[in-house]
Amino acid sequence: MKTKSLVRFPRFIGSFIMVFLWTAFSLNAQCPIVTNPTPPPICDASGYTFSNLSADYVTNGGNGIVWYDAISDGSLINNNELVKEGTYYVDDNSGTCGIRQSIVVNFAVGATGENFDQIYCSNENATVQSYIDDVLDSEIPTGGSIELYNDSALTDLVSPSDDLPNGAKSYYIVFVDNSGCKSQIEVGQVGVFDAPANPTPTSPQIFCSDTNPTIADLNPGTTETNYSWYANVDGSGEPIPPALSNTTVLVDGSTYYIQINSFFCTSDAVGVMVEVYDPVDAGSSSTLEYCNDNLPSAFNLFDELGGTPETTGTWSGPLTTSNGYQGTVDISSLTTAGNYIFTYSVLSNNDCPDSTATVTITVNETLSAGNASATNPESFCESNLPTSFDLFTLLENYDLAGSWTQGTLITDPVVLTPIDLSSYTSGTYNFTYWQNVAPNPCPQESTTVQVIVLEDPDAGVAINQVFCENELSTNSPFNLFDALDGSQDHDSGTWTDVSGNTISSNLDITNLTVAGSPYTFNYTIDNGTCSDTEPITISVEEAPESGTANAPAEFCEGEAPTSYDLFDLLENEDQTGTWYVGSDTSGATANNIINPSGSGFTAGTYYYTYDVATIGSCDDIDVTVSIIINPLPNAGTPTPATFCA
Repeated sequence: MKTKSLVRFPRFIGSFIMVFLWTAFSLNAQCPIVTNPTPPPICDASGYTFSNLSADYVTNGGNGIVWYDAISDGSLINNNELVKEGTYYVDDNSGTCGIRQSIVVNFAVGATGENFDQIYCSNENATVQSYIDDVLDSEIPTGGSIELYNDSALTDLVSPSDDLPNGAKSYYIVFVDNSGCKSQIEVGQVGVFDAPANPTPTSPQIFCSDTNPTIADLNPGTTETNYSWYANVDGSGEPIPPALSNTTVLVDGSTYYIQINSFFCTSDAVGVMVEVYDPVDAGSSSTLEYCNDNLPSAFNLFDELGGTPETTGTWSGPLTTSNGYQGTVDISSLTTAGNYIFTYSVLSNNDCPDSTATVTITVNETLSAGNASATNPESFCESNLPTSFDLFTLLENYDLAGSWTQGTLITDPVVLTPIDLSSYTSGTYNFTYWQNVAPNPCPQESTTVQVIVLEDPDAGVAINQVFCENELSTNSPFNLFDALDGSQDHDSGTWTDVSGNTISSNLDITNLTVAGSPYTFNYTIDNGTCSDTEPITISVEEAPESGTANAPAEFCEGEAPTSYDLFDLLENEDQTGTWYVGSDTSGATANNIINPSGSGFTAGTYYYTYDVATIGSCDDIDVTVSIIINPLPNAGTPTPATFCA
């Protein structure tokens, strides 16, 4: 086996190390170098950037200066970014410097770490100095000062006397200590929002105590609805909570403050003086009633007022009064019925309204209920009761405007006239007409009349009769009461025919005919005032005719005809019936044409019965006829006679 010499290996290792050291030296020669890793606190940190930090404390190795927030990896920092206190790490543009060099940055005036944002309302009229006083003052170093700029480049210094502009605004803030050192820039956001316009309520606002005014009654002097009322404000004019409820009662001489609320801002609190006065009092109204025939003598109207009227008023009305506020009046001339109103007026000595009260004098006419007329009482039959009867027809000399009751008492049911009597039953009914009923002060009057309802007589109920014309003789005379159901009051009434002629209840009906049917007859019962009539009818229906039997037909035996019509044995018959063999209808039926010469007809008498067909419910009696077959006489047996010549 062939082996390699190891003599050359140490030479290779030595060469590699030299190359590595040379490369490392070359790289480090290009990296930036921090000249002072822990410099003293920076005095003027205002607007101090990483570019300034590089210029002050780093030597550029030729490949640029790049800052990081970590010894390795980390976030790249822009050179124009403001430097804050802390530790930072430098590298070059290639990022291959290996372990980054660090620097610890401190400021003579450190950051406050506070939030300097602030909101103002337009009605606060805030200036930059207001902002400094409200927000920044506590952070100014002792014996130091503060600078505010409009720009981050710190070229536009703000004057403390400048007004804060409406809307949002950023200020760049630098704190300065007593040695002149400055902090890094801090930013404060200031917003100035529009405040609601101040309300313009009337002041003073005047109320009357009788209306019990409350906060809700105050005029706010604005169309806005999001406002509140307060009882007091502080030394700065700000309302002192709590807000007053709408039900808070207003106090005379007090000032109430209104403030309009919005999302951020409120209006100024505007005061309203309140004056609450007691109104004048004319008392309460009253009413007096008199009858025109009983009016009082002179009296004082003031004495008729209710409540606590003041004595500074005056009277007016249809009559002149005397004695000032007493209002003495004589009403004896007011004889015409009506209302007479006297007004008492008390004028107000403040902004409350005048006060008035009235005394109404009602003069009533004394009305008459009249007296019963000659038509009282009025009688009616039950069957003839009116649906509209005027009760005033039973009175005379009455006044209208009264009221009717059914009965004799004012507490009885009230009825109207005309009245419907159609549902009344037999009896006597009282109706009373009333006048001057309470609260009418005049004497009450009444007149009672009567309506008599008479029971109707009852003529019964018809049972109409029907007869066959062949039954009239059998049923005549006919008792007409047999045509009533027996419910009639009595049988002493009157029967009349259709012409109104009085007839007997025993009626001869033999002369009634089918053609004249039906016949109407009326039964009337009259009690002197009321009557009842019940009509009945008698109808005569046509009846069939079975005819009259003729004398029997006789034939000699062997000489009878071969065809014989049985109807030849009848007279005036209706040929619509049925023939039967025999003397009644129990036999066999037969034709009306028979052959009496047949072998069945030997000497003897043969009977046939005719049953005529019915017409409706009417029938006739059966008729029996006969045929007699007489035997021939016996002439004997001939015997030859012999004679001699």
